Amino acid sequence: MDREKTISVAKLVSYLLIIVGITILSATIIYFLTAPISWLSYVGIIVGGLMLNIGAAAIFLIKKLKLDIKSSH
Repeated sequence: MDREKTISVAKLVSYLLIIVGITILSATIIYFLTAPISWLSYVGIIVGGLMLNIGAAAIFLIKKLKLDIKSSH
């Protein structure tokens, strides 16, 4: 793959990680409100938070290293 396609795929995966992380965190909060607290709740918070942070860090690094397609031309 060429550079532009690789960067666009990395950005897409990063945005998907952010969306899924927010979804998991929201579902875990709703689960907290409706069911008794169990180990599954803590796993949901940890996994959702990790996905959200990894996606945000990837987007930040793409912009910081000027790998973005718009800023490289």
